[in-house]
Amino acid sequence: MDFLGKMYGAALQRAVQLDVPHGPAPEVRPFGQILRDMALIAEVKYATPADGFLGITDAPEVIAREYERLGAAAVSCLTEPDYFAGSLEYIPRIRSACSLPVMMKDFIAHERQLRAGRALGADACLLITEMLDLGELRALYACCLDLGMDCLVEVHGPAGLDKACAVGARVIGVNCRDLATLKVDPSRHEELIGQMPEGVITVAESGITSGARLRELRAMGYDAALIGRAFAGRECREEIFHVGQDLRHHPA
Repeated sequence: MDFLGKMYGAALQRAVQLDVPHGPAPEVRPFGQILRDMALIAEVKYATPADGFLGITDAPEVIAREYERLGAAAVSCLTEPDYFAGSLEYIPRIRSACSLPVMMKDFIAHERQLRAGRALGADACLLITEMLDLGELRALYACCLDLGMDCLVEVHGPAGLDKACAVGARVIGVNCRDLATLKVDPSRHEELIGQMPEGVITVAESGITSGARLRELRAMGYDAALIGRAFAGRECREEIFHVGQDLRHHPA
């Protein structure tokens, strides 16, 4: 079984056991509409399948406050526990520590995951086209919108982009990491940006490790970037945020 297949099965198992909180959810903070001029979605990430634990010891709320101080537009919260050391419990902790919208990032395969995330304060979620068939993607996307959340629909190639367009995705992320091999191919960013339908918000994902790359992505036409692994190092984090702020204040 490939990596995506393994994550899909694990997500369904977790969903069955999820205890969805009851009661009113926090008011949704705008997400999609703020993604412009190379906005940075900064990720709270403690581990990756390729690298293992990243050596980050700060609590999620501490990281979120730092991201807000540096100029992030939104925070992405990993909630997958086995490979990324994430947790749904991080969502309310991040939300209470900053004023930024919070995106739940996981291998989402069941509506219960979305309902739990929204109840805990997620303002947006991520859906992976290559992990879901079109019917599943359509149903989860509709559930997300019904809950009042925005949805970043992630694609890895033309087939995934076709699915995203079929469900009417308004925010589309291009992830240049091959989820079968976990290798990064930066050329995918350039290949897919030209195939985007007019009017969608575009987000570059993976392989962004410098301010120079951020400038290249802005020149290609991307509206925003989702960055996680590179922010594990303070020097790299501050350099990318510095360039991000420059691009936001001096858009082309």
